[in-house]
Amino acid sequence: MMDPICLVENQNSQLTVNPTALEILDKISQPVVVVAIAGLYRTGKSYLMKCLAGQNHGFPLDSTVWSETKGIWMWCVPHPSKPSHTLVLLDTEGLGDVEKGDPKNDSWIFAPAMLLKSMFVYNSMSTINHQALEQLQYLAKACVDAINSGAVPCLETAVITLAERENSAAMQKAADHYSEQMAQRVSFPTDTLQELLDLHTACEKEAIVICMEHSFKDDKCEFQQKLMDIMEKMKENFLLKNEEESLKYCQAQLTQVSEPLMEGISKGTFSVSEAYILYSEEINKVEHSYDLVLKKGVKVRNKKIGEDQQLVLRVFVGTFEKSKMIGLPVYVK
Repeated sequence: MMDPICLVENQNSQLTVNPTALEILDKISQPVVVVAIAGLYRTGKSYLMKCLAGQNHGFPLDSTVWSETKGIWMWCVPHPSKPSHTLVLLDTEGLGDVEKGDPKNDSWIFAPAMLLKSMFVYNSMSTINHQALEQLQYLAKACVDAINSGAVPCLETAVITLAERENSAAMQKAADHYSEQMAQRVSFPTDTLQELLDLHTACEKEAIVICMEHSFKDDKCEFQQKLMDIMEKMKENFLLKNEEESLKYCQAQLTQVSEPLMEGISKGTFSVSEAYILYSEEINKVEHSYDLVLKKGVKVRNKKIGEDQQLVLRVFVGTFEKSKMIGLPVYVK
């Protein structure tokens, strides 16, 4: 991000968020360090911001720039000392500038800047004056009220709230990645159960990495455990679908390779004295043809496949002695 952009603007006594700035923040995938600075105008805040960023450009030093703009300005730059981190600088414009606003405007800008930051800098050229105390009272009053009510001080609450929101989003992002990758990579039915389990393990590892990269203060790994539970349920659904697709495919293939046998039955081929021998030969042909079919999946040996053949054979029980019918090879591999 080469130049600062307005993040929160105060126009006509209404605070609005710049959608373009939100898009910039949404595209940041690295951990961020948010530093907000506040203080009177023309006290060197912009210079301090450029020093923090370790760059010579960015927030202009000219006091006439953005003279009609009120709000919080944002500048996203690579962190000068932490690799793979983004430094988000927030500069509050217009504090104490009668041309831009009034004390009410200053308070409106000061408060959200405190809530957004990881670190807060109050810039003063000399002693803390009355106006500075008025602004800092919001931080002190909020903390005291929270403590008196038995709650966690406001900033800690804000951090917890932010963590829950970010971790929930990270968990959902990781779960979506797992679901999408599994759906894209799997080809039902898989040849073996282990093939599907290996794919699950690979996608699970990728999802965990995504969750860890985007999570915030998930010290107890609560959201990571929730993610594991979600992926476990998804895995069970994939396993069930794999079995269903395998059974459906096996039944379809068996029906196809059994067509000559069924045609012989309909023509009365086996209504002769040597029917047992003829039937056994045809069954062996069916089994051999079925064995040559690829990608039958995990239900390749499911006994349900042979139930139709059992029903067919019962039709011919009256033709042969029952003793000769026992042990006919009605199941296939």
